[in-house]
Amino acid sequence: MRPRLPSAEKISTYLRTIDETRQYTNFGPLLRRFELRLAETMEVPEDRLVAVSSATSGLMLALSAVRKTKGAFCLMPSWTFAATPSAAAAAGLTPFFADVNEHTWALTPALAEAAMEKVPGTVAAVIPVAPFGAPIDANEWAEFARRTGVPVVIDAAAGFDSVQHGPVAVVLSLHATKPLGIGEGGLVITANGAEAALVRSLSNYGMPAGIAGQPGFNAKLSEYAAAVGLAALDEWPQARANFAALTATYRDFIENIPEMSRSPGFGGGWVSSTCNVRLPCTAAPVAANLKSKGVETRRWWGVGCHLHPAFAECPRADLSVTETLAERTLSLPFYRDLGDDNVGRVMAALAEALKAQSTEGAAS
Repeated sequence: MRPRLPSAEKISTYLRTIDETRQYTNFGPLLRRFELRLAETMEVPEDRLVAVSSATSGLMLALSAVRKTKGAFCLMPSWTFAATPSAAAAAGLTPFFADVNEHTWALTPALAEAAMEKVPGTVAAVIPVAPFGAPIDANEWAEFARRTGVPVVIDAAAGFDSVQHGPVAVVLSLHATKPLGIGEGGLVITANGAEAALVRSLSNYGMPAGIAGQPGFNAKLSEYAAAVGLAALDEWPQARANFAALTATYRDFIENIPEMSRSPGFGGGWVSSTCNVRLPCTAAPVAANLKSKGVETRRWWGVGCHLHPAFAECPRADLSVTETLAERTLSLPFYRDLGDDNVGRVMAALAEALKAQSTEGAAS
């Protein structure tokens, strides 16, 4: 990945505003402009959107705002980035790892309800994760919350172009590696204005009016980050078009390798900033083969959070689907100016690597 944020020239106009106002953080004018433009772009009521310093802090704030019980469990998929359980732990909750659906790669309400029966205590919240930006049905999770009484916060870190906001809180990332990147930053889209006001207060030490009503954090987005964000929104139509064209090129190549599949929803009318494929074999030797040909890859979510030392002692349900995905998923080079020729080179090298792995497997 080679992230591409707005140039210094494009950001400079907004930086001059900071020089004029001499306000650098604490909900300054650029932050308000950024939030208003985000709300307009994403068609979200402006009183439900809060920009924060990172998606991880956004998850922590959203959990703190909606949970009804402290010191309990937060049910989530193990098939996610380590930020998800880290945020739950920072909010005072213990992660409980559940498996995902084999076809969607996501935790479903049915899987969550089944896993809740195995949790050794009270479930204070559930975090479904949008796999690599794929849409998650917020209405289904709202019904789950109504039926079970357990609050839901959706981790849609890479879902800027696909998020389905609505009756449950959703958190997005504005990290440099995401579709709309500003370096570091995040968004919390809440179910209502009161939740958003609480998230905003918690992002400022829990001090809506100079006196802390409850313990909070420092998770405000600075005016400098908002300046980058405004410039990124100026470029968003072109950036989205670049990602869409690259997605279409990859989709066509991937469909010509029947034993391999793309991540759920990839090429389905929305854009992400990664291209993940499920291989018919273990990913590690394929990645090594590609690296020897000068093609760098990633395994963005690695082995599953339950195998990270930080979370190895967290309770879990059966994770057989997660472990298969972790073993076979590979992320291919994907950035706005990669170019069709390089995509062809990547896919040719991948086809050769898969053939070599198949031959080696047959020989053994």
